[in-house]
Amino acid sequence: MPLLKLSSPHAHSQTSTRWIMQQVLLACLPGILLLSWHFGPGILINLLLTCSSALLAEALVCRLRRRSLAQLQDYSALVTGVLLGVCLPATAPWWIPVIGGLFALLCGKHLFGGLGQNPFNPAMAAYAFLLISFPVQMSIWPLPQAVEGTHWLHTLPGTDALTGATALDAWRNKGLLMADEFWQSDRLQPAMLQATTSVALAWLLGGLYLIARRIIQWQLPLTFLLTLLVFGALVWGLDTSHHIPPWLHLAAGSAVFAAFFILTDPVSGATSLKGKMVFALGAGILVISIRTWGSYPDGVAFSVLLMNFAAPAIDYYTRPRVYGHDKAHSGMKSGGQHK
Repeated sequence: MPLLKLSSPHAHSQTSTRWIMQQVLLACLPGILLLSWHFGPGILINLLLTCSSALLAEALVCRLRRRSLAQLQDYSALVTGVLLGVCLPATAPWWIPVIGGLFALLCGKHLFGGLGQNPFNPAMAAYAFLLISFPVQMSIWPLPQAVEGTHWLHTLPGTDALTGATALDAWRNKGLLMADEFWQSDRLQPAMLQATTSVALAWLLGGLYLIARRIIQWQLPLTFLLTLLVFGALVWGLDTSHHIPPWLHLAAGSAVFAAFFILTDPVSGATSLKGKMVFALGAGILVISIRTWGSYPDGVAFSVLLMNFAAPAIDYYTRPRVYGHDKAHSGMKSGGQHK
């Protein structure tokens, strides 16, 4: 009887890294447009500087490693620059985005071997580095242009801008004010909250586009956002006068942006669907914990980096089913079989 040579049951895909990165850039456009509309062209200048420095760092490493500059055409460095640039205040001095773009590519990506080898999200690693190193420059946001007396010229980097606290910053610094007193005070400009809420909706629109294009799975962002609402509501119920209302976690920070554009990073996150949901759950709990009891008003970047640390362990215990097996085998069971 002749032997039949059968190929292994591998899954094939027609998508490429370049195409995926192009779709991510398209999905970022609504958020970029709304940020620029509310906070001025300083956002676009930040993007120009972060993307330029990221591409420069990528080209430098390619030359040092004697690799072709064609690697720049996969758009991965450009996406990293965009994801970092939209997180920076519109009035940040020019050297902030330049340092951030260089750090993201050199230390966040190529220090670990390049694309696909980085254990941490490069954009969040750079943002955390900038926030720790330059806390004052990273915490000053201009007032939205809807506020009377604010002009787009006042939102350019290096200008004396009319600045205001973001919603999370204002809440953290409200002192002993009760919740009702805080909302009646002028600690938080209504235009600032309206601007950040509309930007969050723009990121949601971009995220839905990525889901429709099957770039990301809907379970991860949904798990993260639900965790923020549920755990945030539990914490808020302990002291409604001094803890952040659950809706404010989504409307006033970078939560929606992180849910669709940061946590869904296929390299630094968990691999299996179950692992991704555990990853998102842990990140949501950490965000609420840092915002409630930590020293930083937001904490998304630190939460993502901490979960990047945990991703290998999550993958170990949430292994997917392997071809030819009836069910998945957890790392705990397989580890016991080797003893």
